[in-house]
Amino acid sequence: MNWDIRVSGGPKPPELSSLKEFCARANNKIAKLGNISQVRSIGIDEETTGLILDFIRQGEKIGTFSLPWVMEKEGQTETASGTNIILSDYYGIPQLIVKLKKPFLKTFGTLGPQETALDGPPVRDIKVWKPLHFEYWNGLLDEYGKRCSDDMPVIVEPFKLIFDDMN
Repeated sequence: MNWDIRVSGGPKPPELSSLKEFCARANNKIAKLGNISQVRSIGIDEETTGLILDFIRQGEKIGTFSLPWVMEKEGQTETASGTNIILSDYYGIPQLIVKLKKPFLKTFGTLGPQETALDGPPVRDIKVWKPLHFEYWNGLLDEYGKRCSDDMPVIVEPFKLIFDDMN
């Protein structure tokens, strides 16, 4: 299987053997799970990654956001509804599978409370969400010679938790 591993910065990428074992456990619990090849880690450090995974488990975080500019530069596949994504912890251990539900494109400048409501409770307020993501995304975009701007495309990715390895 060709894995689409979207883990960069601080988090450790998962071991291929742990991904295969995780997928086998998920397939044993979920009939017709389908293909799983995309892997992500959400968070900038151990603490925030753990909090984010907990918010997803509790149904508090029900979406995420991706940048087409980064996806294009990294040769990543387009975001599509129905995509199953493995979320790993900071140490690369697979934890959850979420299924994308009707992702849509916006620009950074037009994102508002309706979109940020998908995120975890501490960052839902647009006055918190925008500066936090502006700074974070500028860090990602710097190596590509780009900067966060109001006209920057952002893919809003609502999702549903479909598998939790802890339950």
